[in-house]
Amino acid sequence: MKAGGRVGGCARALTVLLLTAALPDRLTAQSLWRPDERVLISDFSYVRAIAASPTLVFAATTHGLTIYDRLARAWQLPVTVLDGYPIAPVRAALADLVGNAVWLGTDQGWARYDADVRRWDAGYAAGGVSNLMLDAADPASGVYLLTGTGWSFLPRGMLTPIAGQPLPAPGRRLVPLTPEAALQMAPTADALRAFLLTDARLRTVQFTCATRTPDRSDLFFGTSGMGVARFDATTTEREPLPFGLLAPAAGAVALGTNGVWVASLSRVGERSGLTWVADDLTAAHTYQGAGVAGFGCLEGRRLLADASFLWLACERGVLKIDVEGDRSRLFEARGVLPDAVLSLAPASGGVWVGTARGLARVTPDDRVVTVGAFTHPVLSLLAVHDSLWVGTTAGLGLLRDGDDEVGVPPEIADQASLHAPILALAGVGAMLVAVTPDQFAWRDPASNRWTLVHARTDLGAITALAADPGDGGVWIAGTTGLAFWELPRGTFHVLRAPDDVPAAVHGVAVDSRYVWVATDGGLVRFTRSAALAR
Repeated sequence: MKAGGRVGGCARALTVLLLTAALPDRLTAQSLWRPDERVLISDFSYVRAIAASPTLVFAATTHGLTIYDRLARAWQLPVTVLDGYPIAPVRAALADLVGNAVWLGTDQGWARYDADVRRWDAGYAAGGVSNLMLDAADPASGVYLLTGTGWSFLPRGMLTPIAGQPLPAPGRRLVPLTPEAALQMAPTADALRAFLLTDARLRTVQFTCATRTPDRSDLFFGTSGMGVARFDATTTEREPLPFGLLAPAAGAVALGTNGVWVASLSRVGERSGLTWVADDLTAAHTYQGAGVAGFGCLEGRRLLADASFLWLACERGVLKIDVEGDRSRLFEARGVLPDAVLSLAPASGGVWVGTARGLARVTPDDRVVTVGAFTHPVLSLLAVHDSLWVGTTAGLGLLRDGDDEVGVPPEIADQASLHAPILALAGVGAMLVAVTPDQFAWRDPASNRWTLVHARTDLGAITALAADPGDGGVWIAGTTGLAFWELPRGTFHVLRAPDDVPAAVHGVAVDSRYVWVATDGGLVRFTRSAALAR
């Protein structure tokens, strides 16, 4: 029976009214940014519900909707709260047989996402929606919702479900597939359950949901910590399809080849380590270190990538990581390093390390050398050719090539504002940029003259700087936003949390196309042109 006959004339009139009214999109950042201009990558490992259309697999996770293209064998752009993903936890998912879309049942009601036009529609249902159903003989008419008061019917184009409508005949009911039912279809998968649900660190998870593709060629399982896995019941082929970060928060980001490296900012009980994210966001590969213990660090605070190694500053010290060889070495704070690590900068074949009790260097042969006699906390570092700018709690200094001590050049000694804590440093061409709690400053390389402006209060505490590859600009990361400072003109383009960036910003990396931002809400990729236009 068609929806018109099912709901009667009043409902038909209401449907026409709703369809002809100019129904605005939800007031979210989705209306301010195009989907490809701003994308959030988070931890998508816990899958709450999963559904498959002929070409796409939709995985509703704790932190967003991920979409796997079965034909391209690649992930599409994820859809997160920045794009309208429901804040209420998802309970069920069912692919809409009309177009590349998915129905979701949540703790607050229902939602539908159309991947072709990137549009959300949503509505409230008392008690939330715990299950979904389509009529196989009439999928275009609408969807059935199981709410706190029983089954109701939501005609396509309407916002409010109608109670008391007859359900389809049992043979025509399309409902989400349970993991138990899926395992009955694939006994081999059931027999290999322990193998499929144990990772390299011997951490075990559970199947949370399952779906079968319309052509019945593949089963897809969602898990409680390993993302999505594909299983071919005919060939018994098993394929994990991991995507996303190791933890919801990102502590640092560094440019790599055709992508970026992201360090997790994890809490006890969360996964931790590094993720390589492709610049087109079609893949994300995680690295937790060898063995059960892995890297042994939770909080990735600073990250450098050179031609041979990754250098990660964490709560335990500095990790030197050979990703290709799956090897790492920890230089422990208060062990071989003087104290807690606060900053990093590249050195020839090694790394400069700023600690809470001075400056050190890790040499190419893995020796740790203390540099200078001063014991001020080193908050920031900037390597320029063979010299090193050193930002401490007492101000700005310079370690010249061949010197044993950090000195203070005359133009710095005469600038009282630069005797304050130097929170961050960056080199923009030949210009030097320094940030203190009260001042933003930059030095003209021709005259050595400093230009100072009052620090912006709308960025919160400054956490990092990154030079823009264009002419004369620097990106400033803060706990309440991100800004581009165009130095010669003295103008600022500000992206604020939570409207533009989801949360506090800990790190930023910039290339010619993208601005990559590590935040408490995950990794955000902005197209550089769009971010500069705000």
